[in-house]
Amino acid sequence: MSAPFDRLIGQSQAVALLRRAVDLQRIAPGYLFVGPDGTGKALAAKGFAQLLLQPGPDVSAEAAVVLARRIGDRNHPDLLWVEPTYQHQGQLLTPAQAAEVGLKRKSPPRVRLPQIREIARFLSRPALESPRAVVVIEQAERMAEAAANALLKTLEEPGRASVVLLAPAQQALLPALISRA
Repeated sequence: MSAPFDRLIGQSQAVALLRRAVDLQRIAPGYLFVGPDGTGKALAAKGFAQLLLQPGPDVSAEAAVVLARRIGDRNHPDLLWVEPTYQHQGQLLTPAQAAEVGLKRKSPPRVRLPQIREIARFLSRPALESPRAVVVIEQAERMAEAAANALLKTLEEPGRASVVLLAPAQQALLPALISRA
């Protein structure tokens, strides 16, 4: 069995802080994982999600492997993984979906207001299999201003949930978002 953070290299202090928060049941509503590409932000988010979504402290090795796979596949009912999208003909397309349909854009994809509304809906219901829900927002620096402002309210009252923002640097985000994570 692989532990949640086995593949994460060079982040032992961050891992210790996250483990301690879970062990002490002092889990914040928002977390900000920053660093350049390749520093393991997404791996850390997956590992943290695995800790948060465990149904209890005594999880069998087999159940932990299944949980890790479901998180990796983004196929867990209590996990919402959000990535920037393009808007095309009234639909939001991830970069992979845009490439599949041959859509080429000059501007980068954005995290949009409808996605933040989806997060609010997701967090308005109780977790189905886990003690809490987890939302991960990739490339949070690409969040449109209206979307960032809408996310503020969700971060203030997320219920039994945690929102993890992934970004290359703190300066790339609204100061109000930083203060809540």
